[in-house]
Amino acid sequence: MAEVRVGERVGDVVIASEGPVLRATIDRPEARNAISPSVTAGLEAAVRQARESGARVLVLRGAAGTFCAGADLDWVLSTVDQPGALEDDGVFIAGIRRLNQVLLDIEAAPFASVAVVEGFALAGGCELLLACDVVVAAENTRLGDRHLELGLLPGAGGSVRLHKALTPARSRWLLLSGEMISGREAAEWGLVTRAVPPEQLDEVAESMIARLASRSAAAVAGMKDMIGAVRDIPVPDGIDAERRIFTEHMAKSDDMRAALARFLQPKEKP
Repeated sequence: MAEVRVGERVGDVVIASEGPVLRATIDRPEARNAISPSVTAGLEAAVRQARESGARVLVLRGAAGTFCAGADLDWVLSTVDQPGALEDDGVFIAGIRRLNQVLLDIEAAPFASVAVVEGFALAGGCELLLACDVVVAAENTRLGDRHLELGLLPGAGGSVRLHKALTPARSRWLLLSGEMISGREAAEWGLVTRAVPPEQLDEVAESMIARLASRSAAAVAGMKDMIGAVRDIPVPDGIDAERRIFTEHMAKSDDMRAALARFLQPKEKP
C-alpha cells in the first residue's frame, strides 16, 4: 500500500523531493484520489518543481492503495450546468483545459515520469497514467476508460493516447465497452510497462525509479525530445529530428564526455 511521504502539500497532492527524484502523491483517499481542481493544482506544482529542481524522475502515485478512480464527479455535477460553464472560458471547460495542459507538460517534460499504479486507474486516472513515460502496476490493478459507464466521454486525452498506445481493435473495445482490465492484462496489451504481484510493487518500482534516476539528466532530456519529436511523423522526418537533437546533445553534454572518459580509463589488471 502506498504511503504519503513527508513533504510539501499543494492542493491535494503531497510533493517530496529526494535528490534526483520528485514524488507526487494524490492524497484524496476518501474520494479514491479522484481528480479535482485541487489535484490539478498539485500536479502543476509537482511538474513545475521537478523542472526547477532539475529532477530526473517524477513519480506519480495515489494514497491509500489506489492510483486514481477518475474525475471528481461532484465537481463535474456542480459545475457543468453553471451558466457559461461549457463556453471556452467557462469554469468547467477551463478546468478540463487546465488538466489537459498538465498532462501535456508531463508528457513533454525533460525528465522521466513514472506512474506506480495499484487499486484502480479509471477514466481520468487512466488518462493520467497514459501521459507518463513508464507505468508499473500491480497485477490485480483494475484499469480502463470507463467514461461510457456514466454516459461521459474522455476529456483529458484518453481517446487520443489510448488509441496510440494500443491496437485499434483493443482501444476501440476499451473506449466503447467501458470494460476494466487487470494490470497483468494491461501489460500483455502494452498499456503498462510492467505488471508485478502486489507484494512486489514497491520493490520493483523503486528499482526501476533508481535506474532512471541514475541516468544523465541532459541525456534524459535529449531522449525525451527525441521521443516527442518522432512520435507522429514519417520515419525519414523522424530520423532528421533524431539527428538534430543528437547533434545538439553531443555538442554540449559534459555528462556524456565524463562518462566516456570514465569508461575508457585503463582497467587495472587482476
